Amino acid sequence: MDTANSNKVFLSVRQHEQSKPEKRLMKTLERAGFEFSLPTESAVSDAKSDVTLKGQAIQNSFCSIHFIGKKQLEDNDGLLMTEQDFNAARKQIEKDEHYKTFIWMPGNFDDSDAGKKQLDFINEMQHHLSNNMILSRVSSAIQFVEDVKLILEQQTKKVYETEPADVFLICNQTDEKEASRIQMMLSGVLKLVKLLIIQDADIDYEEYASQQMNVSKVSVVYYKNAADWAHPFVQQIWKKVGGAASKSSILYIRDAEAKESEAKDFSAPRVTSFTLPSELVPLEIKVQYDSLNEKK
Repeated sequence: MDTANSNKVFLSVRQHEQSKPEKRLMKTLERAGFEFSLPTESAVSDAKSDVTLKGQAIQNSFCSIHFIGKKQLEDNDGLLMTEQDFNAARKQIEKDEHYKTFIWMPGNFDDSDAGKKQLDFINEMQHHLSNNMILSRVSSAIQFVEDVKLILEQQTKKVYETEPADVFLICNQTDEKEASRIQMMLSGVLKLVKLLIIQDADIDYEEYASQQMNVSKVSVVYYKNAADWAHPFVQQIWKKVGGAASKSSILYIRDAEAKESEAKDFSAPRVTSFTLPSELVPLEIKVQYDSLNEKK
């Protein structure tokens, strides 16, 4: 898990005599590739030293993960370890707006014999969650870790500059000449944004395309000489924008002059495939655009 400042997670679990859910959580996080910035036990057993060490561990992490069970350890001053960790994470959030805290309190949590201090802490914690704190009640450690990964990946996703468009035309650089002609024929009647896929360019084309498709009425993947690129690209981008739930209809257009041996169809909801002579491609795009808008 890469981040700008650290690749470690502050993990709030008991270091000794871990419960079964705590062990499952640690193993699941390890398998998912997370590394831990664990609270270090102080040689001087006092609350002040523990708070300092937790603060240092938090500063060496990019997020914190807290397991909340019914029985928790107390330090020599009678303070809950989980509460100390939670307060340390809350202070880090106040200093760093990108820091996130994930709290796992399994749905099968039984508080029938939980201590009063723990119940008071849970009640206080649930009523003081900030926007950067995510409380999960899922029963599975695997599902919890998957949710954590998804949220962190969304947080680090680059946001590209997009603009509302009638048509979003996507093609490979090997078909630049044909794509420019399509753009010229449509630019007078429709607002068109074109994406030219250039090999080895420093841009996440799938991510940019998915973001632009979300603000485009019709998206077109066109190819004549780039069959090896077009088929896997349209499959991946269709999944990335939500498949059948995509906001933008996709026209998958193969130029009639493309080699027959390289032709590959792709059939899916919200995707319409065509094989057309190059001179008819702009007209078909306009017809499909008008047809889709008439249905709205």
